[in-house]
Amino acid sequence: MYVVTYSCRVPKDKIKAYLGLQKEVKTIYLKHGCLSYEIFEKSNKDEEWLEIGKFENKAHFNRVVARVDKDPKIAELFQRFCLVVDIKKNPVVTKEFVQKI
Repeated sequence: MYVVTYSCRVPKDKIKAYLGLQKEVKTIYLKHGCLSYEIFEKSNKDEEWLEIGKFENKAHFNRVVARVDKDPKIAELFQRFCLVVDIKKNPVVTKEFVQKI
């Protein structure tokens, strides 16, 4: 299993817009082969959110991302995401993990 996480801060007044965008993003990732795509809010609700995508392995991740990047809807969603999250002020932190057990 290969897991990719994205964490970011979402201002409280933008959470509804963020979740709406993420529903569309999730649909696109699943359509292109992602095994699962989940969204979590940090338990103390300090505006931090975590997105987790699961893939078979790194090669599968690369294939899925290549297809996602070609999806005509994804560029528009990313532009909207950047505005909602204010990506210059709140950069997204990406981490990749490989399951060992």
